[in-house]
Amino acid sequence: MPKIVDHEHRRQQLVEAAWRVINRVGIDNMTIREIAVECGCSTGSLAHYFASKDDILRSALERADNEIRERLQLIPIDAHPLTALRHVLREALPLDDTRAFELTLDVNFWARALNQPSLRRLQHRDHDAWRGVVSHRVVVAQKAGALERDRSAAETTDVLLAFVDGLGLQGLIYPELLTRPRIETLLDAQLVALGADSRNLVDLTVGPNPSDSDQRQAHRSDKRVERAAG
Repeated sequence: MPKIVDHEHRRQQLVEAAWRVINRVGIDNMTIREIAVECGCSTGSLAHYFASKDDILRSALERADNEIRERLQLIPIDAHPLTALRHVLREALPLDDTRAFELTLDVNFWARALNQPSLRRLQHRDHDAWRGVVSHRVVVAQKAGALERDRSAAETTDVLLAFVDGLGLQGLIYPELLTRPRIETLLDAQLVALGADSRNLVDLTVGPNPSDSDQRQAHRSDKRVERAAG
């Protein structure tokens, strides 16, 4: 009998191989041949799934988006609206190796999208989806009185997106200046500037089955915010 191939599963295996290669040598040094060697297939087989290097990057970014989306779904439904908003924004910042890698993929995709209309359309789609996630959290936080309501939810969302994009990019380029603790401090300071009570700026511990005891870590950020605002 002919061998039955699960093409979607095989494609995901190739994307995982691309992730490992990118993580090891960087996007600019990634080659089709090296990915083929990594996954134990020929370059011809790889061409059946990906038309180009940009196609591989797009697939790797889509996987990163899916993983971020899955992590966000683990936010406890009873989390304080401000705590949940902060957690969502932290997912777009290079606060650990995983998120730094995901952001690196995203930034590289931005550069390519500048000159390629098809990639730009995909980037716009991803941005609109991300903006919708943040906007929803902003609306909930404002309704709960956790953020100031002097400006519209749309304007607050734009302020946060612009701030996080710039902070994340600088965190990648200047990690010796913008350390991970410093990034968190600045994020909290921005939220306080928008009317947040620093007592609600706490870290969430999320997982597949979070218990009541580990849904929130009692890690307060008051002093960090005061230092950044001072």
